[in-house]
Amino acid sequence: MRYFPFALALASCLAARAQAPITISGQLAGCPDSTTVAVAEPIVGGRLNYFFAAEPNETLVQGGRFRYRLHHAPTGLVLLTGKCAPQVWAFVEPGAQVSFTQTTTGQARPTYAFNGTNAAANDLLANGKLLNNGPADQERVGNLLGAAPTAAAVLARLQGLLQPSLDRLAALRQQGRISAGCHAYLQAETEQRLVFWAGGLLLAYATDSVRARLPLRLSPAERGKLAAQLFARYNPNLPGYRFTTLGTDRLKATFVSRGLLAGSRPANHLWASFHQQLLGVDEVVEVFDYAPLAGQEQGMGMTILNAVALKAISPPDLVAVVAAYRQRFPASPYAPLLARAATQAMAAGPALAGQGLAFGHYELGAKALAFSPAPGLDTVRTLGGLVRAQRPGRAVFVDFWATWCGPCVAEFSHEPALHKFLANNDIDILYISVDKPALREKWAAMAAKYRLQGYHYLAPPALQKALETTVPHVPYYLLFDKSGRLVQADIYRPSDGEKLYQQVRERLALTH
Repeated sequence: MRYFPFALALASCLAARAQAPITISGQLAGCPDSTTVAVAEPIVGGRLNYFFAAEPNETLVQGGRFRYRLHHAPTGLVLLTGKCAPQVWAFVEPGAQVSFTQTTTGQARPTYAFNGTNAAANDLLANGKLLNNGPADQERVGNLLGAAPTAAAVLARLQGLLQPSLDRLAALRQQGRISAGCHAYLQAETEQRLVFWAGGLLLAYATDSVRARLPLRLSPAERGKLAAQLFARYNPNLPGYRFTTLGTDRLKATFVSRGLLAGSRPANHLWASFHQQLLGVDEVVEVFDYAPLAGQEQGMGMTILNAVALKAISPPDLVAVVAAYRQRFPASPYAPLLARAATQAMAAGPALAGQGLAFGHYELGAKALAFSPAPGLDTVRTLGGLVRAQRPGRAVFVDFWATWCGPCVAEFSHEPALHKFLANNDIDILYISVDKPALREKWAAMAAKYRLQGYHYLAPPALQKALETTVPHVPYYLLFDKSGRLVQADIYRPSDGEKLYQQVRERLALTH
């Protein structure tokens, strides 16, 4: 019953939806006019969806400012993305008027100062102060996982890491600076961050302890105890966690499906029967069979909508999976969206867009990537071979990225200075995406949207597999000399500015 007050607050907010519109506005430092800002809104009655938007969800920057009115009035998180707004999170509730100013100091990541509804909490959220500081917090959690030999001791340390974030939220609520709904929601979201980091690392270790790069002192039995205690203490299947953005209920179902956590076995394997049809968006969709019905409703609803948004499923397959979903969850808020998508897909017929795309190039001012035939490109098995084949006799700076990678997109704001330096030194830039083939259209669209001048390649699965040990994560940057020889792995990022430029000068023996 711990989260019952939150459920009541959420129900009250949902009831007020029609009467209280929400607006978000922002001042973006150095952002040129006509730059777009996209706002990911929660599905009405569901979770935030990064890919699917039932209605237009972009607005233009004019005079360094933008303003956006949400189509509905949810309670939860929204995500703003764009070249000038790399992943800005904000909490909203019915009637919220949210505004912020973005500032950038030197080469540091942008900082945000909020005004309006629940401004103090949004300051913490947007500036990574709620156990949401990306890889830095993942590393802190990983260090704590390896700090003790018993599950109880590790869990105590993890709770100690979590507590300062919860204390900040509690203090703001006591001071009357944030609403009860905001406090309850962000407490739930922050607690699930702990589950997301710690559970994800434990699962990675169980899958491949070498590649996980996580030195643990815990025995197998103690690792099992830690997972059980973590998911019991912060059980993502509780109602108060239902609308968090992190999908930790899916993570729990994955533990159960692999026998790493006690749980009910499915009476039938409905979602496993759609494994092949949904492979483009989820390689292990069958784990949802091990989730409670509420988790299946949310998780499969999101998965199918992602398949629609990314055009990763054929119309007949979409109709089949939507029919199965609607039969199991006829009253789900996802059901009408899915039914509409299936009808539209059948009317549109087979999708042909994206076929035949190979090696792309983007010139400033163009509306899209320009593609040219590249015979044998998909047979390339090594990165050096790709560089030598496509840019012979040229030094090449390689940027590995993905459309779903927030830190990758954040680096794009530093591209103009990087492009100027590379052009002055006769160096090409090659952007290599590690997205799934189903994301081809989204990849090409994002490359043009962020005006990424240079060459582009969506690495096929064979090349991605070959690069697993060379490219451990994204974003990741490499430097090749004119002979196609790798001269620097894991080079500095574009946001490092002069440190990167000096490293390039040294590795290529440049004189300026």
